[in-house]
Amino acid sequence: MQVRNGSGALGAQQATEARVPAPREPATGPIRVHRSFLVAEIAVAAATLVLLSLTVVTYPFRGDHAIFSLIGRQVLHGGTLYTELWDVKQPGVFLWYGLADALGLGETGARLLDVLAAVAFGACVWVLLRRRTVTPWVRRRLPVLATGVLLASAGPGDFGQLEMLCLLPAVGAFALVAADPAETPGRRRIVGAALCVGVVGVFKLPLAAVTGLALLVFLVLRLRGRARVGAVPVVVVVALVPVLLVLAWLATRGAGGAALRVWLVDALDMGAAHGSRSPARLLEGLGRYLLWTAPVVLLAGWRLATTVRRRDPLDLAMVAFAVLHAASVAAQFGWWYQWYFLCAPLVVLALRGLDDLAPRLARGPRRGRTAVLLAVACLPMLAHLASWSVPAVLDGGGVTAASRARIDERVAGYDTIRAEIAAAGLRPDDSLFVLGDPLYHLLAGKPLVVRTNGWDYDLMADRQWRELAGEVAAVRPTVVLVDDQAAGWLVERGPDLRAVLARDYAPVRSGPEGTWYRLR
Repeated sequence: MQVRNGSGALGAQQATEARVPAPREPATGPIRVHRSFLVAEIAVAAATLVLLSLTVVTYPFRGDHAIFSLIGRQVLHGGTLYTELWDVKQPGVFLWYGLADALGLGETGARLLDVLAAVAFGACVWVLLRRRTVTPWVRRRLPVLATGVLLASAGPGDFGQLEMLCLLPAVGAFALVAADPAETPGRRRIVGAALCVGVVGVFKLPLAAVTGLALLVFLVLRLRGRARVGAVPVVVVVALVPVLLVLAWLATRGAGGAALRVWLVDALDMGAAHGSRSPARLLEGLGRYLLWTAPVVLLAGWRLATTVRRRDPLDLAMVAFAVLHAASVAAQFGWWYQWYFLCAPLVVLALRGLDDLAPRLARGPRRGRTAVLLAVACLPMLAHLASWSVPAVLDGGGVTAASRARIDERVAGYDTIRAEIAAAGLRPDDSLFVLGDPLYHLLAGKPLVVRTNGWDYDLMADRQWRELAGEVAAVRPTVVLVDDQAAGWLVERGPDLRAVLARDYAPVRSGPEGTWYRLR
C-alpha cells in the first residue's frame, strides 16, 4: 500500500533513526584540547612517573639481580655461559645486565634500563590501542596509564626479572600486526612480530611459547584463506631465528651442547626437584598479583564480559595469552613475579574496558557507583605502593650517598654484608664461593669461580648437588661461605658437599649470617 506524498514513510524512517543510535567509531584524528590544560596534564603525568621511577632506580640489587649482574659481567669479559658459568636461564637477561655493566652504569644504570623498558611498554600499548580507542581522554593517557600501573603494582625488586623485561617485546609483537583494526597485517609486519617473539625466547623460552601461541591465535582469527595458512609456519620459523643465533654464538664458544643440556635437561630436573613446586606459593603469588592489580583485573573483566559477543581477534588473543601464561606459571616454580607477565594481556584488555566504561563514567545513571568501585579497587595497589615508597622517602629518597646507603642496608643489608666480609678476613687474592646470597660476591668484588652458582640451592636436583660438590673439590676456592638460608639445605640435600668442606676446609667464623670456611 502506498502512502500519500511519502510523508508516512519519511516519518517512519525518522522514528527508526531516532531509536537506533549511530555506532561509535574511533576518532583517529587530532584531539582538540586546550594547550594550557594539555601542558599541565603532561607535567603532572611526567612528575608522577618520575617519582614512581625514582624509587625503582634507587632500589638496590638483591639475590637474582646480583647473580644476573655477576654472570653478565663475566660473559662480556670472556667467560663462557653454561660451561664456565652455570644458570638455568637463557642468555638474554645476563646480556641485559652485562650491557649496563659494560656501559659503566652500575646498579643505578641497570635499574634505569628497567624503568625505560617499562616506559617503552607503555609506548607499545599506545601504538597498539590508539586507533582502537574511542574516548579521547583515554586515548591520550594510554602510555601513562600502562606505564603507571606497572610502576605502581610491581615492587621495585620485581623490575629486572625476566617476566618484566619480556613485556616490551611481547606487546611489541601485537603492536606490529594489530595496531590498525582496518588493515590486514602484511608479511613484513608478521615477520617483525615473529622476531619480537624470538627476542622473548632469548630471555625465556616458556614466555616465547606463550607469546607466540597468542600471536597465532590473533593471526588465525584476523587473516583469511592462504594468508592464514601461510602465517603459521612464518611465525614459527622466524621466531626461532634469534634463539638459533644465540645458540650458534654459544656453539662458537664451545657451549652449544651445554646450552641445550641446561635448557632441556637441567630445567626439567630442577622442575622435578623436591620443593620446586608449591601449590601454596603458586596461589599466594596469584593472590598478591590479583590484589595489587585489582583495577586492571576489574576493567579487564568488564571487557571480557563482552569478548565472546564482539569476537574481536585482539581480545580473544589476549584471553588466550592470559590462559596460556597462567598454565605456564603453574608448570614452573610459581614465584610471585612470574605472574607479572600477565600485565601484557590484562593491561590491554583493561584499557579497552576503560574505553567502554568511559561514557558511563561521564554521564551514566550509575557513574558515581562505578567510580567508587574503581577507587576502592585501587586501594590495595596504592597501599602496596606506599609500603615500599614511603620508607624510601623517609630514608631520603636515595638522592644522596648517605640516603642511598640507608636504603641499601634496609632493603638488602649491604653494610651487614660488608661487615661480614671484613670480619671473615677475606683478602684481595682470595677466591670465593658462596652457597647462598650472591650479594657477597658482588660487594666483595669477587668473580664466580665455581661453575654452578650457589644461589639456586633450593631448586637443584640431587644430581646437581653432586656436581656442585665435584666442582668445589676441583676448583678449591680459598674461602667458602654457607649463609644462614642455605645451611639447612646443605644438611638435607648436600652430603657430598659437606664431605668436601669437612675434608678440605676449616671453619673460621660462624654467626647469624652464616659459616665461613677457609681452605686448609
